[in-house]
Amino acid sequence: MRNLILTLLFIAFTLCAYAQEAIRYLVNLDKVQHHEIEVTIEFASLPKGVFEVRMPNSSPGRYAAHNFAKNVYNEKAFNSKNEPIQVNKTDIAKWQIAGHDGIVKFQYTLYANHGDGTYAGFNNRGAIMNMPATFAYGVGLERRPIELSIDLSKHPDWKVATQLKQLDNNRFWSPNYYYFYDSPTTVGDIKFRSWEVESNGKNYTIEIAMMHEGTDAELDSYTEMVKKVVDTQKAVYGSLPDYDFGKYTFLCNYNPWIFGDGMEHRNSTVCNANASLATAANRVIGTISHEFFHCWNVERIRPNSLEPFDFDKPNMSGELWFAEGFTSYYTNLILCRAGIMSPQDYINSLSNTINAVVNSPARKYRNVIQMSQHAPYVDAAVSIDENNYANTFISYYTYGSFLGLTLDLSIRNQFPNRSLDDVMRYMWENFGKPEIPYEIPDLQKAVASVTGDIAFANNFFNRYIYDSYLPDPKTLLSNMGVSTELRNPGKPDFINLRTTFNKDGIEIRGNVLENNSLYEAGLNQGDKIVAVDNNIIKSEEDYNNIITKLKIGKSYSIVFEQNGVMQTSKFTAKEDPAMSTAIDEKASANASRKRRDWLKN
Repeated sequence: MRNLILTLLFIAFTLCAYAQEAIRYLVNLDKVQHHEIEVTIEFASLPKGVFEVRMPNSSPGRYAAHNFAKNVYNEKAFNSKNEPIQVNKTDIAKWQIAGHDGIVKFQYTLYANHGDGTYAGFNNRGAIMNMPATFAYGVGLERRPIELSIDLSKHPDWKVATQLKQLDNNRFWSPNYYYFYDSPTTVGDIKFRSWEVESNGKNYTIEIAMMHEGTDAELDSYTEMVKKVVDTQKAVYGSLPDYDFGKYTFLCNYNPWIFGDGMEHRNSTVCNANASLATAANRVIGTISHEFFHCWNVERIRPNSLEPFDFDKPNMSGELWFAEGFTSYYTNLILCRAGIMSPQDYINSLSNTINAVVNSPARKYRNVIQMSQHAPYVDAAVSIDENNYANTFISYYTYGSFLGLTLDLSIRNQFPNRSLDDVMRYMWENFGKPEIPYEIPDLQKAVASVTGDIAFANNFFNRYIYDSYLPDPKTLLSNMGVSTELRNPGKPDFINLRTTFNKDGIEIRGNVLENNSLYEAGLNQGDKIVAVDNNIIKSEEDYNNIITKLKIGKSYSIVFEQNGVMQTSKFTAKEDPAMSTAIDEKASANASRKRRDWLKN
């Protein structure tokens, strides 16, 4: 019944949007070779008084402030008679316009040369328009429909790709600002590939809109890989989302003038890389896997903390460990199940996630919810002062991926014929399809419902979500026929520190973690190690020979220079805790069966 009500409301809202006075955007591309476009916005049927225009400060899928208004200039405004009216900039991203006659034509120039998944980029090869980075909006008009027209008169061979509804050749429609700002648009020499996928009793068009320097054969081969990803992810959830206009578009740009990024949207995704299909298809398909998984998890299985998304300021969410982290867990697992990544390569890759979480001291400062809430400071946020994130922060992508892995294996080991797939499907059926925003207790309830064990769910969330204890990955993986071994047995834990040798000694170029042997001695990034165990370091070879002979558990002297001051201290050599993972060829038949069922391979 709720689905029917929501459908009727969507239809009614859409019809209402069509009936309202549309806001019309016109994009002129005459100066794209100078990384500029001219934007004209026509606002009609405005109430009397001061009219305010703003540039967004945040973007869907990003959680930090981006100050898009910095690249806006030549602002002008006109009334219905094309007479100039005064524009006053009242804040860093706000303009106030008084003296209008119910119609305002607002114009500006936008410079953009950073085409990725968040910003915009214009050049002689095309235009990447992430909408919050490109278009201002009228305050109070958020529910009005939008019409976007792109002038291609000087670029007749260029095409447009977007999730916006197409009205005619180069004119597109959105029901409101919320959808408009969630609809990245690409313009240029685009190659299209499309196919139909049946789901929900309907046929949906899956489309690739590609700008690249490669061949049609390379694009055709890549399309087959994308098809496998789509089918494999559909199998996890049991159905595709009901895409609003019957189509989902992969906006792919693999070329030398693009910046790498991936960004999910409701009916499309941006997948960019400064690479080519010829050399990097097996790498960039990972972005496809991650971002497409988002059309379920985060676009429709959506945390309440992001509803509604605020385009004027950073958005904080404590659920990103699930929205981004669990999606990260499935990214390579999907590739393995689809036959794109080998089981051995997938198992080997797990060590990176495990080491980043298990060996980090940051968990004593924040649990995974608090790591997620830190996104406005780290998600492409810009600052010039130093931070101590090496010791205090673990990416919610990585932390969440680790928890996704260990929850999946915990369920598989304790509950026959159950897995994390069932949890994702539960969230899809109960929250994604009806588009009901969830909170963390809803995730806990999903685990309890799937396993039939409330105590199991409570224990997992109380220990590993609300607190920062960790499941034991070694035991869980062993039960799946996967071995974990120390990567550098008997070697000190600073063997892999980033260092550079110069005439003054070995300079530490990376952060020294709080649980590292050298932290005890007082060393920091930028210090120069002069001698260890009374052995003066004269070369990089000297340094490597010295540290590889250290005995774990034994104390040693160390001489180092810190901020121009020579210091002598002591440290106790700790063993490098980094682990490696591999398929255990000697695993039992039962463990090997569980592993094959997990990897579907």
